[in-house]
Amino acid sequence: MHLRLRLAVSCVLAATAAVGASPAHAERVPRPVLAFDFADPAVTVRGDGFIGLSTGSLIPRSYADRPAATWQRADSALVRLPSWSHADGDIWASDIARVDGWWVLYFAAPVRGIGEYGRCIGVARSRSATAGFKPIGGHPLVCPSYVDAPAAEDQVPIAVAGLPRAGVIDPSLVVADGQPHLVYKTDRIPSSIRLLPLSASGLHTAGPSVELFRHDGVLENPVLIERPAGWVMLLSQGDFTRCSYRTVWRRSTSILDWSSATSGVLLDQKSRLCGPGGADVTPMPHSKRMRVYFHAWTCHRTTTPCRSGIRKDKVRHRSRAIRPMYAADLDWVDGVPVVAGFL
Repeated sequence: MHLRLRLAVSCVLAATAAVGASPAHAERVPRPVLAFDFADPAVTVRGDGFIGLSTGSLIPRSYADRPAATWQRADSALVRLPSWSHADGDIWASDIARVDGWWVLYFAAPVRGIGEYGRCIGVARSRSATAGFKPIGGHPLVCPSYVDAPAAEDQVPIAVAGLPRAGVIDPSLVVADGQPHLVYKTDRIPSSIRLLPLSASGLHTAGPSVELFRHDGVLENPVLIERPAGWVMLLSQGDFTRCSYRTVWRRSTSILDWSSATSGVLLDQKSRLCGPGGADVTPMPHSKRMRVYFHAWTCHRTTTPCRSGIRKDKVRHRSRAIRPMYAADLDWVDGVPVVAGFL
């Protein structure tokens, strides 16, 4: 959720063992760094600490003044919904970045014409990461042409065979060869991961989007980071309502060609967590070290991970299940991100 440094996590308990952890330490259940509901966290450096956004009404916001400080609630990030959006539904999985002297916010807001969950991508900006973000323009940045909204700058081709009529979600900013790009997903399945070149301001398109790859199941929340050997993409895989939801990675030498990409699992139930996903990576303040933030399910108003039975909305309600935010420090092993330790 930042310019270059959007990375992925390899939440594998074996990683703690790999750095010489004792068996007792390896069995420790990770605890949230932010105990209230904060799904799909987008976190970036602000001064000596961090600022984070989550899925919710007008984009809930929290901050930490220092890397080890307690996270605090703040006002919502968006001052209002954009004019092309309707008011029924939360704003999903946003991204925040510093672009061309401004703080820029990308978000997926509800629109009419594609059902209860249909969303399109908009952009807002502010001079301060802690001030209110104002939506830019009277139309979406990315939205299919079949939606009941003003024509978007990037209209996802409806002629592409096999794509569902369900909108677009999960925007994430990345800089490639000095130019901002937006990576996003077409909603529902099959999952189409697309890349859109942006203007230097990050507010407008600079060409059509292209499909990087497609997957028969659910792959969402794409996050790209450039590494010495190429590109690594972090994605969430599966049904987010289940403990089997997990974070996976793909690695390619080219940002545009993923046909020969290698892949693996970064974060799953082996981490002693329920449904770890929605991950974002940020550098540490004044450092090249990286930290990953993500959500996972906890139940019964505790910091205890839910058991594997939270598959339906009514079950989650009965269990008082929420998705608080977790954090871990990251290392790289042979070009692959791994967890150095949970916070």
